[in-house]
Amino acid sequence: MRPPRRRGSGRPTPIRKGKVPANADPIELTIDLVGGRGDGVGRAEVKLGWETKERSVFVPFTLPGERVLARAELDRGEGVAASPLELIAISPDRVEPPCPHFMTCGGCALQHWATEPYAAWKADQVRSHLRRFGLGETVIDAPVLSPPGTRRRATLSVRRLRGGAVLGFHERQGNRIIDITACSVLEPALQAVLPAFREAFGARLTEGAEADLSLTLLDTGVDALLVLPEAPDLAAREAWAELADALDLARLSLRRSGESHDRTEPLAARRPTTIRFGGVDVRPPAGSFLQATRTGETAIRNAVLAAAEGRGWRLDLFCGVGTLALPLVDGAPVTAVDGDVQAIRALRAAADAAALGDRLTTEARDLFDRPFEGDEFKGFDVVVFDPPRSGAKEQAEALAASTVPVVVAVSCNPASFARDARILIDGGYRLDKVTPIDQFLWSPHIELAAVFRR
Repeated sequence: MRPPRRRGSGRPTPIRKGKVPANADPIELTIDLVGGRGDGVGRAEVKLGWETKERSVFVPFTLPGERVLARAELDRGEGVAASPLELIAISPDRVEPPCPHFMTCGGCALQHWATEPYAAWKADQVRSHLRRFGLGETVIDAPVLSPPGTRRRATLSVRRLRGGAVLGFHERQGNRIIDITACSVLEPALQAVLPAFREAFGARLTEGAEADLSLTLLDTGVDALLVLPEAPDLAAREAWAELADALDLARLSLRRSGESHDRTEPLAARRPTTIRFGGVDVRPPAGSFLQATRTGETAIRNAVLAAAEGRGWRLDLFCGVGTLALPLVDGAPVTAVDGDVQAIRALRAAADAAALGDRLTTEARDLFDRPFEGDEFKGFDVVVFDPPRSGAKEQAEALAASTVPVVVAVSCNPASFARDARILIDGGYRLDKVTPIDQFLWSPHIELAAVFRR
């Protein structure tokens, strides 16, 4: 780094007002807690521009109670981001990270934390969001943790460099791709195909080109989707198909960067690509959303089925390919709705093949543009809704105005869930309990299932 210029006074020139000078002295602080992004957080005097003031300091890879030496780097508004330099006092909860890429790969932030305090922190992340909406007294179950080596879907980034392709995940807060040789969270079957794909990308991408590789482990094997900058010619297509055969992939598909999912085309389909929900085999479209781990899927399904037990007609909103709709059919008729037309087609085909008839009705519908509301809820005893990270504010408002006895919310974002929960409670529901579900092990990400009753 080029040293900062000096004015006549001899004082260092700040990078910009509010930024940390490039030659600022390291700071020593005690970590009080782990914040929502997985960084340790403490308080210290920090020089910003010409001013020195006490600020919150975010230091990655540190734990509560540790005394650390860190270098302040960037004012984030709510505090100052810093890089760790030295651990002066070490927490007894610190453990040896299992992955050789930890601290460089941006996929994991908390491999250095023992399981018990890590799990408690995950539950507290849910509690803190609920507290902001006046729901801090909610009963929160112990988190369901997915074991290492069980992540069954992942999207990896690819970049062709002069010496070959790198294939992996982006570095922490950066654009560089960490070339993954091992991953402590991925299913072994997904890890096993990475070296061959890396070699293939190195042979078929031009220097500087970027691509993505989405991998999903289905019941019948690995389903791979290439997202390439340019459509391959015939020779390249044949070479990719040969790779699918060599790796014993269930399916290999292709889509160009920037194109929608409905432009995906198969390169090799070697056997049916199926996954079973509720005893029914579904053939999901390439790149379809699935719960990230079997453990997480089981926890969500159990919470939903327990809440629906003894109830009649069920409505599954944001149903995807039927992860919950198909198990729910076992107890009563189900209406399943999603805005993904391809997912609904796959679910409908699976239901027809299983001779479910009118026990499972399906509808393709954009629930953000046209949420279920009013008289449409008549007759339903249970509503399940599992929206994207942004939540479903309008759908929650419509549910709050309904008379549905039981609502089960599945969420991948405690912040938007807490907002939607407040809407339902203000509409007359009570929140029985929340079950945190950790499908993205060692990351700040946490999911949950929650039951509301009238």
